[in-house]
Amino acid sequence: MWLRFGYLDGLAEFAKLSGLHANPQKSQLISLRSAQDVREQLLAALHFQEGHLPLRYLGLPLLASRLSISDCKPLLLKIDSRIKGWESIQLSFAGRLQLIKSVLMSLNVYWAMAFILPKGVIREVEKKDAYLLVERKLSSGISKGGMDVVCKPIEEGGQGIRDILALNKALMSRHLWNVIQNNQSSIWVKWIAHTRLRHKSVWTVDVKGGSWGWRKILRLRSALLPYIEFKIGDGESFSLA
Repeated sequence: MWLRFGYLDGLAEFAKLSGLHANPQKSQLISLRSAQDVREQLLAALHFQEGHLPLRYLGLPLLASRLSISDCKPLLLKIDSRIKGWESIQLSFAGRLQLIKSVLMSLNVYWAMAFILPKGVIREVEKKDAYLLVERKLSSGISKGGMDVVCKPIEEGGQGIRDILALNKALMSRHLWNVIQNNQSSIWVKWIAHTRLRHKSVWTVDVKGGSWGWRKILRLRSALLPYIEFKIGDGESFSLA
């Protein structure tokens, strides 16, 4: 009985913090190996369906491990599908460039906001962009150059296509920035403070602790530090050592 009310109270607290209420018909319980002895009790108490990892949520995989190239297959297949749909259309170079910047890049951004993308996936995405933009010739037969050129800013002679690796690092840095700012509106930031930092500063916590993803995010500290300004305030949200 205590187990039932304990987890119901936890769900109620989660709903209070996030504004999201669990729907038993749409919710799944995924139990870890260490929780197998209470799995049946939880299923009976919460009335959730039993789920198993990996599964997809909002088009993205939910994993208990590091993201692999095979986990990114839905992203690569979706890019392939978009490109195949455009192959029968006579597009100018400017038209193909715009499709990469708007349609394909939006797919990349969606994944890059959530995951540290494997370098193999980034290379595959760049190959697909190059196929659409470079290897398909204009009617004159003139190639428009390699991806190392077109990813440069327009003012530097490039085409302004975003470098996916740099984009991924920038988007991951946003998560670190939320931790630095102690963003209390983020449940993830609260969880990091409780389980990873434990009253330590994000600037001094050991990079060796925690998951692979957390270690990768911590290694971005050196990239953010030159842009940090120190200002003395009232100390209400101070989080630097």
